[in-house]
Amino acid sequence: MAKNVLSERHAAAHRAQIAHRAAKLIAEDHLDDFALAKKKAARQLGLDDHSLLPSNQEIEAALASYRAIYQPQHAGHLQALRKTAVTVMRLLAPFSPYLTGSVLSGVAGPHSDINLIGYVDDPKGVELFLLNRGIDYRHADAGPRHDDYPTLQFEHDHVVVRLSVRPRNDERARGEERIRVEQLQQLIADAELLAAIR
Repeated sequence: MAKNVLSERHAAAHRAQIAHRAAKLIAEDHLDDFALAKKKAARQLGLDDHSLLPSNQEIEAALASYRAIYQPQHAGHLQALRKTAVTVMRLLAPFSPYLTGSVLSGVAGPHSDINLIGYVDDPKGVELFLLNRGIDYRHADAGPRHDDYPTLQFEHDHVVVRLSVRPRNDERARGEERIRVEQLQQLIADAELLAAIR
């Protein structure tokens, strides 16, 4: 029993070490792939047991701690990305966009994309909308799940925006964390209030 508790503590300590090293790699080396950061961190620490790899949530928590200590400018950068996301979401209002990814979770770095999801009946309508507004876009890899629904990539205020176009009936499906523009505006207001209190 005591040996089992000790090995659980040992595993938790290793997971925490990997999470903190991965957070440092993400923050300093601008890695945006958590899986790669975990593996690289484990390798650097000489910990090859994949059962010790931390969850993405553990890495996000470690990254938030790291940035609070070593990158105090991160909060301002995150607010700027979120405000840009609000502008783009308003522009794309006909497609009821949601914000998802690192800008939402708060772990976005200086080179992070703004990730949006738009649910539509006609995916070509989104492309026509962008073309009619003179927005230069390109197709990005959408993955195998949504072959007929593209992921479109464009820039707004020197920030890369990735809009994943999905079928409207997928909107009700549970999946990745996401918020609408009104919720994002509240998140921005809350962060500004918190910054004013400090």
